[in-house]
Amino acid sequence: MWLTFGFAVLVAVLVLYVPGYLVGRGLRLDRFVSVAVAPAFSVFALVALGVVFFAVGITCSAWVLLLACVVLCLLVFAVCGGVRRAKGGTSCSSPSALGDVRLQVGLYVGVAVFVAALVFLHAMGDPASFSRNDDTTVHLSVVRGFLDSGTYSTLNVTKYLDLGEAGWYYPAAWHVVTVVVASLVGNQVALATNAMILVVCVFVLPVGLLFLLRQLFPDSKLALYAGSLFSVAFCGYPWGFVVFGQLLSNLLSFALIPGALGLLISSLNASGPSKSGFAVAYACSMISVALAQPNGAFTLGIWSVAFAVSHLWSKRSDGYWSGKRTAIILCFIACAAWVLLFVAPPLQGVVTYSWKSTLSIPKAIVAGLLFMFTNREGVQPFLTVLVLLGIAKTLKDRRLRWLSVSYIAAFSFYVIDVTTDGFVKQLLTGFWYTDYYRTGAMTALFAIPLAALGFAWFVKLGTGLLGKMRFGRQGSNNSCVVAMVLVVLLAVCQFAPVRFAFGETDVRPGLMKIHAEVGSRYSWEKGLTSEEDEFVKRVMSIAGGDCVVNVPSDGSCWSYGVEGLNTLFRRSATAGPSGSEPYATVLRTKLCDCAASDEVREAVEKTGARYVMLLDEKSYDDRTVVKFRYKEEDWVGIESITQDTPGFTLVLSEGDMRLYRIG
Repeated sequence: MWLTFGFAVLVAVLVLYVPGYLVGRGLRLDRFVSVAVAPAFSVFALVALGVVFFAVGITCSAWVLLLACVVLCLLVFAVCGGVRRAKGGTSCSSPSALGDVRLQVGLYVGVAVFVAALVFLHAMGDPASFSRNDDTTVHLSVVRGFLDSGTYSTLNVTKYLDLGEAGWYYPAAWHVVTVVVASLVGNQVALATNAMILVVCVFVLPVGLLFLLRQLFPDSKLALYAGSLFSVAFCGYPWGFVVFGQLLSNLLSFALIPGALGLLISSLNASGPSKSGFAVAYACSMISVALAQPNGAFTLGIWSVAFAVSHLWSKRSDGYWSGKRTAIILCFIACAAWVLLFVAPPLQGVVTYSWKSTLSIPKAIVAGLLFMFTNREGVQPFLTVLVLLGIAKTLKDRRLRWLSVSYIAAFSFYVIDVTTDGFVKQLLTGFWYTDYYRTGAMTALFAIPLAALGFAWFVKLGTGLLGKMRFGRQGSNNSCVVAMVLVVLLAVCQFAPVRFAFGETDVRPGLMKIHAEVGSRYSWEKGLTSEEDEFVKRVMSIAGGDCVVNVPSDGSCWSYGVEGLNTLFRRSATAGPSGSEPYATVLRTKLCDCAASDEVREAVEKTGARYVMLLDEKSYDDRTVVKFRYKEEDWVGIESITQDTPGFTLVLSEGDMRLYRIG
């Protein structure tokens, strides 16, 4: 299974990087930049093709969608090359020093792989497992629906695509990419999802971050190399999205942001023909960020406006005051756009959604500074020190001050989000659903460059102190010693297997807390257990594509997404396919009366139900049920069925699991 998982990771890397790299080269970006931002172009092309194919009525296998994507990107590469040659332009922007870049990419990816192996892969245990989260029922079902229906439009997304249900818009860029990966590994949706999580965390985010930091710290190799320690070091992001939700759309969207911001910085700092290439690439990247999850575009917008204002404020080429005037105008335009989008009718369902406040202001500030965010209970105090040092460093460097401004703004959004209710909260955080996990993740993302800057400054301070104390020789040797000590200290603070009580809170190092959460959520002993999953496979061999009535809270809410079983209820809730509500209600509450009730028999006929599956028979004590949204009275018609109930024939029985044929 791990070999298949490794192949899925390779496939995910190729899907995300090969098509997009061609577009980057076509836009005259150098090799490293083209690699760093390739996922954004690939996502853009795959999503666009999925929408177009659906609009013209084309259904196809997911590998055909990938093939079309590659052909489209090759066409863009050829056309851009032809236009460039016709104009007599150069082939690409100023190349990077490939030797340094290769070393840096290896370091960033290597550190990310090490952390992910400890935090995610080891805790996950089985690459074919999945997170027993409520949102995961939707994510897995959407990917499975794309596979079964042969359509991949983000404008037509639903858990019941295989049944022909008309869908609606959902930011499903993640799902479109994942379905391509799944189609090439035997339609193993859960395994492909895990492979995508790993690739986003150890390739997309670190390499994009490296590109960004090369723009931010061109004169500080120490800060640049230090950045490799922090791309996946924060609990809030990326790991918070892996264990909460799962918020997979946001995971991808935020991972594309550093590369997109790097393009903006390159565009504003570039001159000549390469400037337009960077500008077009930035626009495409921002669209991809929004396609993955719209709140990512607002996150990128905050960072982008902060940099652009700083850049314009210090610009003197067109007159000292003209730059400042432009910066002020840009601020007003950004604020006006924010308000206009806040009142825009299409976004009202998002910006009016509200999470209740949960913390007092002092607790929120402490939780935010320790990068614990709400009740995550995993503290990261060493990162706190480094980020605060980074902020102090920016106070001495006007060029980087906007990094602290962005971080403080995001931190303020998080505090307002988790401590207040009302209009101000909705205005500032409504684009993130007023979800403090998302605003906390934004804060963590903005903290990464500051941590790298703080680490580099810490090394310099320590080196100077050692020099004054005459320990060893001054210079690089002392710097290496200090850096190694800090790395060890960071590792201890992140991975020490300790825990302690802080009031009523059980606190442990942040990444160890994430490890524990991944292990708990991916466990085959809860929700849909390993035995139940094997039973579902046996049911599939009997039922085929026939509709199976189920009680989703017994773990069967995941059985469609994970195994492809055509269940009637695909989330831990009472809703079935659209249009089936009256009949689904009858089945939930009265199915046991099928032999004597015309109403029930009509409902069975209308829904096409042929079987009833129970993964946790009611009379057993060791049931592995999901309590979320579950009310016993909602399911009495199904859970009351036994082998003695008229109108039902027992087909399979194992432990507390049953399969009945209706009629």
